[in-house]
Amino acid sequence: MFDNNINNYVLKVELAKCFGNLGTVFLAQHLPTRQHVAVKKFLVEDLKNDISFVMDEAKHLREFDHPNILSYHTAFVHNLDLYFVLPLMCYGSCRDTMTNYFETGFPEPILVCILRDILQGLVYLHWKGYIHRSIRASHIFLNESRAVLGGFRVCTSFLGEGKRIRNLHELPPHSVKSLNWLAPEVLAQNLTGYTEKSDVYSLAITVYELANGLEPFSNITTTLMLTEKMKGGYLPMLLDASTIPSEEVVLAQSAEAKSNEAAAASMRQIYASRQFSDALHKFAEQCSERYDSKNRPSASALLTHPVFKQVTHTNIREQFSVHCIQTVDFDTIQDYDVNMTDSFSQMRMDAGGSFEWDFDDS
Repeated sequence: MFDNNINNYVLKVELAKCFGNLGTVFLAQHLPTRQHVAVKKFLVEDLKNDISFVMDEAKHLREFDHPNILSYHTAFVHNLDLYFVLPLMCYGSCRDTMTNYFETGFPEPILVCILRDILQGLVYLHWKGYIHRSIRASHIFLNESRAVLGGFRVCTSFLGEGKRIRNLHELPPHSVKSLNWLAPEVLAQNLTGYTEKSDVYSLAITVYELANGLEPFSNITTTLMLTEKMKGGYLPMLLDASTIPSEEVVLAQSAEAKSNEAAAASMRQIYASRQFSDALHKFAEQCSERYDSKNRPSASALLTHPVFKQVTHTNIREQFSVHCIQTVDFDTIQDYDVNMTDSFSQMRMDAGGSFEWDFDDS
């Protein structure tokens, strides 16, 4: 359906930079089909030694075929540019959606719908013999009907020479931005190594991120974060009426609130006025087991967790409708040279929010 002729794609708006600013993501329209897509564009000369990571990600995505894993339609080279044509995720990443609508985290029904979708993708990924190694909100994308897992830049296989490798040991390359989500056994870099259960820990940290609207461990230094994970100290929590800490802790957790005590008080009031289910609390606790990764449930076992009973008869589309969140009419965007800030300030999905994107694969 999608061809390799760059002249058949109208690059309408620059959405974001990606891959450590080496690539650019555009909102584009494929003229023969009139469908809107996302186009990643790389200047091959800029990639240099990193081109292997770009091609590895493309190879992985070509091997995967699952509705909850990001795919791409086609890839081609034109002159000195490398292009990837991907499905357009109309809501961007979960990080974008929180920035636009849910600054203090997703309501539980939406969060659990997202978890159900990502777990299904993760079960498939592990069954294929892969570990993602970079699960976080900015690598989970949302379209009209489902959540899909992206960010496969450091994805790796634990199958080698026709058999399963029992444990991996190396720290994922380009993992600086993902340190807060990585499991203790990945960071430890010892002879024990790690398995696909490390993805389950990262999923738990992502649950805290999606629930609270805050990047986990953002209030402490990297060195302290590593120490706390290794020794079993501080761990993020779901912030609600049962766990709400002192105002000083909330103040430290929010970058904005550090310079605005009124904002901290407002956030604390929001957290204290809500209550996550016991099932969601237990889900996060079980997945974030730090002392022995073998005690963490597998991704397939988690799909039967009681937390998913509450969303048996609903989905992301229905839950977004409850909050009056609608998709953008991309046909209304016609200007080729409009800068990102001006264009997206006019892309309103409801009365109070602007639209942002985050296609960072770093």
